[in-house]
Amino acid sequence: MNRRSYARRSALIAAFLGAPSAWAQQQQQPQSLQMPVQPAQQPVNQAAPGTPAQPGDPAHPDSRAGLPPPSPSSGTQPAGNDVPPPSHPPPPPSGGLPPGDRMALPGTAASDQGRAAAPTSHDFIDTRITWTFGDDDLLAATGQRVPVSPLPRIGDRSQYQLFFDALNSRFAGRENLTHLAMYARAPGFIRGVTTEAALVLRVDLSQLSSGSGNLNQSFYDAGTYLRISYALGQGRGNRDNFAITFFPFDTDRFRLGYLWDLSWGGNSVFPRRTGPAPGVKLSLDVGALSLWAGFKTSGIVVPLEVVTSSRDIEIVRVEETQYAGLAGLGLRAGDSFRFDLSGGWFAQGRFDFAGVRGQQVYIFGASARAVYSSGLRTTQSLDMMLYRNDPTAPFVAFAPETFSPGTVQYAISAEATATAQNLADINFPGRTAIQPGFAGALQGRLKAGYFGASVTGLFRDVPFLLRDVPSFIPFQTLPSDAVVQPELFFAAQIDYTLARLHMTPSLIVGVQLPATFSSTVREGSLLSSRTLVIRRAGNFSILPPGEDRVPIISARASFRWDLSTIMAGIFWVQYVLDQNSTLLQVDASGTRQVRVFQSPNQLGFGITAQARF
Repeated sequence: MNRRSYARRSALIAAFLGAPSAWAQQQQQPQSLQMPVQPAQQPVNQAAPGTPAQPGDPAHPDSRAGLPPPSPSSGTQPAGNDVPPPSHPPPPPSGGLPPGDRMALPGTAASDQGRAAAPTSHDFIDTRITWTFGDDDLLAATGQRVPVSPLPRIGDRSQYQLFFDALNSRFAGRENLTHLAMYARAPGFIRGVTTEAALVLRVDLSQLSSGSGNLNQSFYDAGTYLRISYALGQGRGNRDNFAITFFPFDTDRFRLGYLWDLSWGGNSVFPRRTGPAPGVKLSLDVGALSLWAGFKTSGIVVPLEVVTSSRDIEIVRVEETQYAGLAGLGLRAGDSFRFDLSGGWFAQGRFDFAGVRGQQVYIFGASARAVYSSGLRTTQSLDMMLYRNDPTAPFVAFAPETFSPGTVQYAISAEATATAQNLADINFPGRTAIQPGFAGALQGRLKAGYFGASVTGLFRDVPFLLRDVPSFIPFQTLPSDAVVQPELFFAAQIDYTLARLHMTPSLIVGVQLPATFSSTVREGSLLSSRTLVIRRAGNFSILPPGEDRVPIISARASFRWDLSTIMAGIFWVQYVLDQNSTLLQVDASGTRQVRVFQSPNQLGFGITAQARF
């Protein structure tokens, strides 16, 4: 019996037993599955964004940016790949595809006959691991201050955070967390269409290790999305496109404003929401003009007045859908100037006060920003970006610092926000009133070789700070006889990089006038003024009677040593002079509690080892 007859007999026996032989699988396998293996050492020359890549080009979606090439399947590739495949390829054999081809189903392999290319997928990880040892206040013993300052130990503390830290991030920078982004990208069946999807999960390792058992604080969605884009131009370097992005769960990355501390309209804009806040965003980029619009929804339990059969009024509380609409535009003038404008309207539930019960609570407003730069880019906050692994537009979570000796670069940005909120009028019961809120920031950055400097000025009034509560007294306007003062602060920073040693010493100094709410209260037969210092929503300090706010002065000197592209060591010493911090104590008579000032001086230090990748 010759070799060919033996192979055919083996195939017949295997078909009778229901297990196709390797020879049978090879003969039944459609031509679209027999793709040539790309060489492992092929050079990468990515096409410009917006340029359709050709099959076999590393910029094509079949190429996985930043990943090793896939392992070739066992066996040699059969000859004859240039033969056109049949119009109706036969289905895969009942025994399944060879292990190396299980994802290469008919209709998904790249070809020159018009079929779509195979998807590109990647498990992207954005991880931040930090070890910190230090003490936020060496001058006070444990229990002498509020919040309590323990003895030096390992771990992060909220007291390390100063008012000028992390203005463009929701995180302080010392967290232990990771983002798991399961990303996929594939060309559409329609020419010019590209589809993307990412499941983004944030894992807070500090919460997970706390042993609280609250998994909702340890694992949560951080911006899962689906995106469909259509390229409006096919020329190389043409970035004109129309896109629609679906957010199934979380829209905290879909916000108004630009600097994170001035941004608004995220998930927290829906107070007391009962579930997620999904949404959708449409965007159009044509030349120097960018347009976008979208909406989001959420559920809030609201009171409704129902008239019963006996004509009594019964109050029932049901979950009602709340809507929000957002829109904006951006305009670029060359590489130096950019102007952005955005606005929106957000429903925030219904009032539960007599006279206005059931009426809508809402907030609307607009944000604008102008940026002028020479050599420096004003980047978007990482917490407002989509996590993606597009080979033509690589996602860089922590871009390394670059230097141009002998070159002076700078950037100036100005941002302003105005809001108006419909609240119950505390001065006229049974009516509502519009309460305005304002915020703004001015920033400047300078870079001359290895020397860097920056200045920041920021303004936020009380209604803007408490817009998501909403207001000082929830859902009510500020009293007309109350005196409110906005938050003002100024900070300046300088640093110098020793490039050969990978070391960067820096110094930052800031002065803050915290926001306050003052009113007159009666104590016995006397009237006195009481002032409440508002540091942020939920963080207040009550001053003794007759006292007013005093500027807070903070300074930090730090020394950073980059050990590699992913790991650095940081040592810092910080000082805070805060004469607005108080403590509730029993007076000398032992009959009543009074507010007394804590020690205004705080001296802290910290040593940090941090990895980001």
